[in-house]
Amino acid sequence: MVHSWDPGGATESKSKLYIYLRFLRIEQTFFSLPMAYLGAFVAIKKVPPLYILFLIFLSLFFLRTAGMTNDNLADREIDARNPRTRTRPLVTGKISVTEAKVLIAVSLAGFFASAYFVNFYAFVLSPLVALVVMTYPYMKRYTAFANYHLATIQGLAIFSGAVASLGLYVHSFTSLFEGIPWFFVLSAIFWAVGFDLYNHIPDAEFDKSMGLHSFAVLLGNKALPFAGLNQVLSVVLAFMGDVFYGLGPIAYIATVLHGLIMAYAYYLATRGNFGKAFYYNIYSSVVLGLGVIFDIILI
Repeated sequence: MVHSWDPGGATESKSKLYIYLRFLRIEQTFFSLPMAYLGAFVAIKKVPPLYILFLIFLSLFFLRTAGMTNDNLADREIDARNPRTRTRPLVTGKISVTEAKVLIAVSLAGFFASAYFVNFYAFVLSPLVALVVMTYPYMKRYTAFANYHLATIQGLAIFSGAVASLGLYVHSFTSLFEGIPWFFVLSAIFWAVGFDLYNHIPDAEFDKSMGLHSFAVLLGNKALPFAGLNQVLSVVLAFMGDVFYGLGPIAYIATVLHGLIMAYAYYLATRGNFGKAFYYNIYSSVVLGLGVIFDIILI
């Protein structure tokens, strides 16, 4: 049995603040933060300046707010037809289209301003990062690789964190890109494909009827094993990152836990509990991110 759930839904009896927090799925922003900090710490193998850590948080918050709002705005008519997503605030009218457009504009301005104060490289690359984030909701109209588009956004969190700290010390784009912890960027991408499919598998029949694309639609019953395969690759790449970047035992333990939590999430998904599977999968990234960060701080 597939359990019905929606991380972006909000009941009408709640306050406006609660509705906005659910609309933005604010908890996922904080779950993404350790991955961005992982990139910042691994890239320079030490603690970045505190102001850089604060600016990483601001940049992530603003860009994710813009992206999530844009996603809801682009999908509002689709969400209104899907029984699982009919309580989303843009569908119910608890947040208006005008409010959403203003929130996107303000958030993008905040993102670009934050990137400007991070460093030159972050600011120059910020339009490309924003483009990837803001085009995501339209990709599922055309290709199943929309799942990898969403996953690339998660990889960009690590990439962007690395750019924020490396940009203080390098003097060319060549040196910058050589210093990016690519094993962890790729690990995050394959990890995110799994949790995105946990979001799409319950909607596979609806998406198919609407002409939308995902690997859940493309692969049918094989979509869940495909999600598991991506997550196995995530763990392998994280271990390769531990070795290649010379990390210590805390990072290795965190990587093992990352894999075990994802395995449990997969088990929950096989039981049809995609809501819990989705969140346990996110918890696994928090464990990995914090483990790598503490490894660099303490060892």
